[in-house]
Amino acid sequence: MTVLNSVFGLLIALGILVTIHEYGHFWVARKCGVKVLRFSVGFGRPLWLKKDKHGTEFAIAWIPLGGYVKMLDEREGDVAPELLDQTFNRKSPLQKIAIVLAGPIANILFAIVAFSLMYLIGVRDLVPIIDTPNQGSAAEVAQLQRGDEILRVDGKTVASFTDLNLASASRVGDSGDITLTVLRKNQAFEVSLPINAWLANEQSPNPLQALGLSPMLPHYSATLGQLDPAGAAARDGLLVGDTILSVNGEAVDGWFEWVDRVQQNPETSLQLVVDRNGAERSLELTPAALERDGKTIGFVGAAVAPVEWPDEQLITTRYWPPKALLRGVQDSYEMISLSYQMLWKMITGKVSLKQIGGPISMAQMAGVSVTSGAEVFIGFLAFISISLAIVNLLPVPVLDGGHVLIHSYELITRKELSERALTISMQLGMAFIFSLMAVAFFNDVSRIF
Repeated sequence: MTVLNSVFGLLIALGILVTIHEYGHFWVARKCGVKVLRFSVGFGRPLWLKKDKHGTEFAIAWIPLGGYVKMLDEREGDVAPELLDQTFNRKSPLQKIAIVLAGPIANILFAIVAFSLMYLIGVRDLVPIIDTPNQGSAAEVAQLQRGDEILRVDGKTVASFTDLNLASASRVGDSGDITLTVLRKNQAFEVSLPINAWLANEQSPNPLQALGLSPMLPHYSATLGQLDPAGAAARDGLLVGDTILSVNGEAVDGWFEWVDRVQQNPETSLQLVVDRNGAERSLELTPAALERDGKTIGFVGAAVAPVEWPDEQLITTRYWPPKALLRGVQDSYEMISLSYQMLWKMITGKVSLKQIGGPISMAQMAGVSVTSGAEVFIGFLAFISISLAIVNLLPVPVLDGGHVLIHSYELITRKELSERALTISMQLGMAFIFSLMAVAFFNDVSRIF
């Protein structure tokens, strides 16, 4: 089911975003008087085809990995004399640039609308109140404590864990210090977390985990929420809803302490006292043995009962349309800025190319977002839409950014690029794209295995 969700989510996302991208090209081409021959979502043989009154074919093709707008062009075949003024190649360089840029701009505008819609619906997140830092982490060395609230990162205000994660991610590959402004018992102070070529060679960097920061978890009582029917807990008489009070006469304070006791005692008889519907019962439990990371640990086949986050740790951001639109613009700008920062760090060697993700990573993200509600899926669409715009704006022939360069050359020199130069540039562009796709696919497979 997870694989199906991933594939379904990716196809829906690509279908929406490719349609928007190509519609940008299509709409501006029509406005500039260019005859559009075909508007296709997908490549290959059409599964569905319809022609409008202008003679444009609208198609959905069977390879759902992109799309295209085919315009009338003398370089691609003979054109009737009465249609020459509707060819792409006879338009001015500025018109050509406008048509080419329209696709990425449409994706950016869509991201703004998507982010704005999120804030109209209401975005729920966690206040950046941290748990006990990971042992040996920079946060522990800086003596941060459970219950501390992060107010700013490098002077930038953070209102949620999403903000905290994005602000931290912007420092990947950097050296120096990350400065946190922390609130503890109504007193604000600053701490510096030293970094050096931070996470530069990580394949899937997790900035907050690397710093030792995580949301302050609510207290989980040792209450069984799920049981594996074939597990030791069910076999030895435990039931869903039981709360573990003690193990071998020692009180158990919460779920994680209970898990530690189980893992430390594989195939060892444990005497339990549990609370079942308000009455105490004594049971004997023998955890099974499980090999994990070269160690033998105890395992009973039980999962914790879900716990609601306390209200003081939750924040819901909801705005009226004007403010939602402004926030949509701000979020899109920040996402674009962060993306270009990371791209530049890859070009300059500050971060590894191992961090490039491909279709498998995108599908996994899509699968998670599809099952996490409308708000998360809309946010995923906005993120991928911006990524699509940025990739297309790279100054590489065959991509929109490369075509902008070619038409800019034509604008400046008042002559078209020679056929030979155009062919060579396109071949180099295709080689770059295939190389990039190979790296992304290799990284995806490496993450899995």
